[in-house]
Parts: sequence; structure tokens; C-alpha cells
Amino acid sequence: MTEIIVLCTLHHLHGQIDFYTYDHLSEIIRGFAPDALACELRPEDLENRKPQTIKQEYQHSIYPLLDELACEALPLEPGEPLYSEWVQQMRKADEIFAKNHPAAIEQFGSYVNALYEILLAWWRSPADVNSAETDRHFEIKRRYQNALFGEAEAKGWERWNQHFLKQILIEAESHPQGRIVALVGVEHGYWLRKRLGQRTDVKLLDTASMLSHIF
Repeated sequence: MTEIIVLCTLHHLHGQIDFYTYDHLSEIIRGFAPDALACELRPEDLENRKPQTIKQEYQHSIYPLLDELACEALPLEPGEPLYSEWVQQMRKADEIFAKNHPAAIEQFGSYVNALYEILLAWWRSPADVNSAETDRHFEIKRRYQNALFGEAEAKGWERWNQHFLKQILIEAESHPQGRIVALVGVEHGYWLRKRLGQRTDVKLLDTASMLSHIF
């Protein structure tokens, strides 16, 4: 079966911390030796290797590795116009909620800030970032977020992750004995690992355990 590793990234924060830098990310991916890299990008951004404002790991780590490793690159996000349609739908729903419930938005923002402060104080390695404990925190955050913002938020989040999963599984069919490293922001990790771990047609590897042998 195809081996799949879900490797959570911290986007621009890789440039602000010393325990999981852009260089660490590059070293990890080399060690994982993927046949394909699934990237949290739109097809057009990946094809053009567009520098990212938030997901800065791509210009600093991933784009150079694609040449170095000569592995296949897979976009996880939908292309246009679907990408913009989905983003606008979620953004509109959030704006309506924020207008009607400003106090709730302020409280949620304080919660998210506190959560990241706690995690950044606790994380000491890439294995910590990819641990079951981290996944548990972000699953709780998402449940709270969906309950707070309502059905549109929950459906949008589910649709986004389902698309990621679909792209990974399509790629797995092309690499029946290969290895795919799926790069996603840390808040997506719990969702993908849970769904991939339930499948019998692919083999989900334990990212945190693998990382503990590197760092």
C-alpha cells in the first residue's frame, strides 16, 4: 500500500522559532524521501511557484526541494474559480457573524491567542508539533469554532479538508508502493490523520514517532 505521512507545518512561524525552522523542514522532507509531495497550494500557485505571504515554507523550503528531490508535486487546494468561491463563502459567513456578535468574536480571538501562546511555550521539536496532543488541542478548537460560527463554518471546513483527502487518495492510486508526504498547516493535522488512519487502502505512518528519531 501507499505510505502516507501527514507533516504539519507552521507557515510563517518557521521563520520565528528555533525548534522547527525552514531548514529543519527541508531536512525532515529529505529524510522522509517522498515519491510525491502534496502541497497546501492552488494548482496555479504550485505550477508558477508563487511566493506565499502566510505559507512562507514554500519559497524557503519546498520549492527548492522539488528540484533537488525530483519528486512529484501535488496541489491540495482547488484551482480557480472554485478556490475563490469557497474562500468568499466562508469569509462572508464570518463577516456576518462578526457584525452580529462582536463580543463573541473578541472572546474567540483571545482564546486562539492564548492557545498558540501555550503551544509555542510547550513545543520543543517538530515531533511535538505533529503529536497526538497537538492534534487534540486543534480538534477541540475546531469544535468550538464550528459551534460558535455555525453551520456555514462547519460545512466550509469539512469541504476544504475533504478536498485535501480526495487529492491525496487520487495521488495514492498513482503510487501504489510509494510514499506521499502531505504538507498541511498544523490545524488540519488532526482531521487528515483521523480519516487516513481509518482507511484500509493506504498506510498512514506515525509522523511524531518518525520525527522523534530525527530530532
